Amino acid sequence: MVGVGNIYASESLFRARIDPRTPARRLTPERCARLARAVKATLRAAIRAGGSSLRDFVGSDGVYGCFQQRTLVYDRAGKACRRCGGAVRRIVLGQRSTYYCPACQPR
Repeated sequence: MVGVGNIYASESLFRARIDPRTPARRLTPERCARLARAVKATLRAAIRAGGSSLRDFVGSDGVYGCFQQRTLVYDRAGKACRRCGGAVRRIVLGQRSTYYCPACQPR
């Protein structure tokens, strides 16, 4: 996925139950619709949480965003999946870290 950033891409693909290694041309219209809904839900959740603070970023209100503390798969390699309990994995796609659960996001 392009344009959303790797944190939100990993989270959205997880919500949509799509393996991040799936080529876009292989997504059915139904899976594309599911992914679009997942991106919207992920971004809404991130906005409610004040965004994802990395390093020293602070919002205009002086508050750090806390979405990154609530992620389902992002930066959780080796930890239990919050949905199924399996191990979250990290791979590199397009020079970016990508996190997913093999059980919840089957190939």
